[in-house]
Amino acid sequence: MKIAVLGATGQTGRLIVALALDRGHEVIALARRPDQIAARPNLRVVRADVAEPGSVPAAVRGADAVLSGLGITKKQDPGILIDGALQIASAAPRVVWLTSLGMGATEGALGSVNGAMLKRVLRHEWNAKSVAGQAIRNAGGTTVHAGPLTGRPYDGRGRLIPADEFRPRLLPPTAPRAGIAALMVAEAESPGFADTDTIALFGR
Repeated sequence: MKIAVLGATGQTGRLIVALALDRGHEVIALARRPDQIAARPNLRVVRADVAEPGSVPAAVRGADAVLSGLGITKKQDPGILIDGALQIASAAPRVVWLTSLGMGATEGALGSVNGAMLKRVLRHEWNAKSVAGQAIRNAGGTTVHAGPLTGRPYDGRGRLIPADEFRPRLLPPTAPRAGIAALMVAEAESPGFADTDTIALFGR
């Protein structure tokens, strides 16, 4: 299949691109700076920026699915997340969107104390992530809510569960970036959570 990756130069986005290629897919990597992505067979790198109207929908045209690892820094306008979600939701037949556990549809999943701390830490992007996730779900896509991302190896023990099946716990479950990439690519290959907010869990 043909998979487009938004946020392809980010830490998670790079892993999504690499895994999708390793699994034999054609990949369109969207990047503001295409020179940051090394050439590989079956990879097409396209300059696209959610801040440039029309560039993202044009870049993902013809893709079977769009996987987004789009993120922002504290110096960036959080509206980038909303713009990105709206643009790919209207242009792609299938979207798998990475977001944060405890935000949006999973607010309250970390309990009152941790939830309040998370909201304080991520207040810059809090509302934007909620709106972006809702846009993806309204378009029939899948949002993947992940706890703190880590660089640890992925042992294959990862799964997505519907957000409403998750019960609050004292500490948020961490998520290896490689595992998130694997779950997102798998969801694109065999959709099981269309129009659903999911939570990524790892280990036993």
